[in-house]
Amino acid sequence: MEGLFPYSSLTNNINNRSCFDSQESSKHHVIIMLIDALRSDYVFNRNDSFYLKSIEKLEENGKAISVKLRSHTPTVTLPRLKALLTGTIPSFWDLIYNYNSTKLELDNILIQYKIKYPSNKIIFYGDDTWIKLFPDKIFSRSQGLQSFFVTDYEQIDINVTNGLYLELNRMNDWNLLIIHYLGLDHIGHAYGAFNYLIKDKLNQYDKIIEKIYSNMYLNDILIITGDHGMADKGGHGGSSSVEINVPSVFISNKFEYFKKQTKQYLQIDLTSTLSGLLEIGIPSNNLGILIQHVLENYYSNNKTNLLKCLIDDNRRQLYYLLSEKDLFRNSNDLELIRHKAMSLSNQQNLNMILLSILLFSFSTILLWFNIEKQSFYSIIIFIIFYLILKKLVISLGIGSICFSIIVILINKRIKIDYKIKNEDNISNKFLIYYPLFHIISLFSTSFIEEEHQTWFFFLSTYLLLITIEKKSFQNFLCFILSRLIRSWNQTGNKFLHLTDIGDYLNASENRSYLFLIHIISSIIFIYLLNKPKRYNISYLLPIISIIYRWNFIGWLSPLTPLFYYLLLIILIVINRLPIEKCLFCLLYILCRTHNSFIIIVHMIFYEYIYENDARILFLFSQSAFFHLGNSNSFVTIDISSGFVGVPGYIPIIHGIFIYLSTYGLSIVWLFKLKKFERIRYLIEITLINSTFALCILIQRYHLFVWTVFAPKLFYLCAQTAFNLFLFLMIK
Repeated sequence: MEGLFPYSSLTNNINNRSCFDSQESSKHHVIIMLIDALRSDYVFNRNDSFYLKSIEKLEENGKAISVKLRSHTPTVTLPRLKALLTGTIPSFWDLIYNYNSTKLELDNILIQYKIKYPSNKIIFYGDDTWIKLFPDKIFSRSQGLQSFFVTDYEQIDINVTNGLYLELNRMNDWNLLIIHYLGLDHIGHAYGAFNYLIKDKLNQYDKIIEKIYSNMYLNDILIITGDHGMADKGGHGGSSSVEINVPSVFISNKFEYFKKQTKQYLQIDLTSTLSGLLEIGIPSNNLGILIQHVLENYYSNNKTNLLKCLIDDNRRQLYYLLSEKDLFRNSNDLELIRHKAMSLSNQQNLNMILLSILLFSFSTILLWFNIEKQSFYSIIIFIIFYLILKKLVISLGIGSICFSIIVILINKRIKIDYKIKNEDNISNKFLIYYPLFHIISLFSTSFIEEEHQTWFFFLSTYLLLITIEKKSFQNFLCFILSRLIRSWNQTGNKFLHLTDIGDYLNASENRSYLFLIHIISSIIFIYLLNKPKRYNISYLLPIISIIYRWNFIGWLSPLTPLFYYLLLIILIVINRLPIEKCLFCLLYILCRTHNSFIIIVHMIFYEYIYENDARILFLFSQSAFFHLGNSNSFVTIDISSGFVGVPGYIPIIHGIFIYLSTYGLSIVWLFKLKKFERIRYLIEITLINSTFALCILIQRYHLFVWTVFAPKLFYLCAQTAFNLFLFLMIK
């Protein structure tokens, strides 16, 4: 993954130059109000009722300047905060640390502020990610609130507002105030971008903005922005326009009427602009360009020398990021300089990409020829030598020599008979060739974005073929169900906005139909779970699920899943519930209510599809991932599933639940694999992994593909590790 994802080649230098020579800042307050998941249209689309009306009023009075910003992927909180604070394009690796961020070591606007004005006070209330980024008491007062408890969209904002109002009553005691609201983001994750709760939340923010403005002095400035946007379905992380476009609103009594700007800026441009408004130096790694008309309006025309200095300082700082030999150092075009600096600051490790392709290919060869487990030591030696020497060819040579010695010593060169001796019929020929078509499709990002269409087509085609060949009603039923559930959750990128069955059932006027679907699913769930062996206490499981999902016992309903988990443990320990049925039970409580039917359909597939050919199981495994509404974009990951029945924030449990709700239905199919089928499955996975790596190598300069590839890479690597574990356990 180190090779597959771009990395940032940034310096640890701290800028020590500034256009503001005085060690005393002008007496003004700066308030940064960051609203998590604030979409651009919540400010600019005034033909709809979902927008901040307070900003419209301030613009009419000439006291607010609104600009559109475009953020980079991944559109999740930690990378976006780093972009705002440092002006850089964070590595995709920061996505992993989003759930447990570490100290921010790079030069940033808060460090610059403290260096320039050590006696000034910085106050913070909101997302505790800020506290993790700045653990060294850079904040004079702060209150960090748990950002991942997504079922709370009210109390968490009340706590931030209480802290804000407290600070507004003692404005002489601080200089910079940062508030980070989370309620909007949490509502989006749970209900989507256009629920009535969103409208209520925006109305709350209107009142807060009006309250702040009423307390501002002449020179004070309020900046309202978002870290990322929000998809219509409520998630974020991808690169759709509603996820990457965020607003930035500058509010001050110093502003006069001005001509509206239509130009769109980058989110990182806010960093250098904030540096100018805070009267500090620009962070050394900043790639942003000053939003000049905001500074011109704030400082007015009588400070033309200051504005010229700020522009020259921005140019000097961007020059610094270019290499000494770069010809663009003589250019005065800031956009051109920035473009070159961006390409230099966000690179890939070509050697690591080649290494990953070799490793996947090497693993495939080992599996293909059924070489003993000891031969995997040669891969370990290969990796160790590469980490020590950093020389790919030498390390590969040493690894190959070790591999040869091990093979000679164990004298094991028997090839697996991987070909299935089946009847010469159409369905078997289809199974032979469909993986080839899938691998070819991976060379197109459009096919990866809409990969669910490929798998749905493969699955329906296979089920139709075996229905015709075997003339079986069970297979015909599976074929009909496969066609039904492909329309259950619209996923991918191009057609995500279209209404699907899940959208219809979740509409407020159709809740009765959703309840009926849940009841029918629960009845079938009990029947399938108790076939062939009966588990008496299992009858309580769907009842608990219904109580939880429909809130039948008030404030106790959110805690009922704890009883569900307890019963599940009893079933496993005492009644020896098979692990695949255990996973189905866990998924039934973790999934969204409308997806309970998807779990049932796959339980039917699991019961009546008798084949254990790895190619068939791979087909069902991959289709299951997309049936739940997942896609190859982070936007479809359901964060709320990690909090089912969990009263507090326990990262390990949340991580397991989120992983299982996303990938569990796919992994459950792996338990049908027999010994040699596991090897075949591993060959399939490693081939796809090497194809992914090759695709990225070919398209290495198109940063868009990281959004498309990333979740798939995580999943495939996890599957590979899981299957490798099963393989190594075989005696």
